[in-house]
Amino acid sequence: MKLKGRLGAVWFVFWFAASFLILYPFFALFLSREKWYPKANRLRKVWAWFLVIINFVRVKGFTEFKLPNEPAIYVSNHSSYFDIIAFGLFFPEKGCFMAKMELAKIPMFGIFFKSVDIAVDRSSAIGAHKSFLKAADRVKAGYSVIIFPEGTIWKFAPKLKPFKNGAFKLAIDLGVPIVPVTFYNNFKILPDEKFEFYPRTLHYKIHRLEPTNHLKGEDCEALRNKIFAIIEQELNQKPN
Repeated sequence: MKLKGRLGAVWFVFWFAASFLILYPFFALFLSREKWYPKANRLRKVWAWFLVIINFVRVKGFTEFKLPNEPAIYVSNHSSYFDIIAFGLFFPEKGCFMAKMELAKIPMFGIFFKSVDIAVDRSSAIGAHKSFLKAADRVKAGYSVIIFPEGTIWKFAPKLKPFKNGAFKLAIDLGVPIVPVTFYNNFKILPDEKFEFYPRTLHYKIHRLEPTNHLKGEDCEALRNKIFAIIEQELNQKPN
């Protein structure tokens, strides 16, 4: 089984790197001007679907409602780097990721964090605060923001790590809805800290959005706990 996983990882890494190098000139062009960022996101969606298909991953998703056209904060459990690719399958044209600073340091890949996406320095409270200020500016410009409120990939997946407040405070402060997303088994497709890849079916669910325009700052913890419970309950009910 491990040999199969390692052969799968070689295949995945090859196609990930090769396709990114081919697409890089187009990403560089579209990310050179802010008004072209939606074009880059459309290309990211094409890239995500290509990676899913070329790696023999089937997709089975369920959406409880039509995705909003207005800005929203998307939050999900985070058990694998494949979560990022999975989000790309339904990525908003005006959308951006908030992710750890380490991703911004990857050669060439860092181009996203020098433009549309937002890198978070988790080692610095001041740096993290600046990142959320930048995220607020993105939302005000009409962008949705994707945040993993666990803050990191959780090695005990599918069990959830406690959520941090940032995403929920941002949503309340700006009065934009939260869109919870559950990824059931990405940690079985691309396990963290292992050079293995398994072509399983990608299962996900986009839950009904949670409005925040009636909430105040003191409601942040209750909102966080409610979204945590929605995703946790879904993970407990559905097989991985």
